[in-house]
Amino acid sequence: MNIDIAEMGMAALRVLALGLVFGAGLPALFAVGMRLQSAGTGEMDGERSAFRRPALLVSGYAIFAIVVLVALAAVLWITRLSIYHYFGISLFGAGQ
Repeated sequence: MNIDIAEMGMAALRVLALGLVFGAGLPALFAVGMRLQSAGTGEMDGERSAFRRPALLVSGYAIFAIVVLVALAAVLWITRLSIYHYFGISLFGAGQ
């Protein structure tokens, strides 16, 4: 039995990096989208302003769309083998 400690360490670092990206990165990105959307509507820190900024509003919604697409891709990645088994649809090369 040969145990490769270096390979186990690299695998653990990859899991840690992905956990940080998806565990902290997506919520942080969502928070930035909330802030941009709030600034775009002219309402910041509970105070209403007369100035609307459509570019910030669109940017906020674009960030929301990115977060939703990443979450959807993650769910499809997790269920790719079940989708292939039941429906015959190969997502991300699941049928090979």
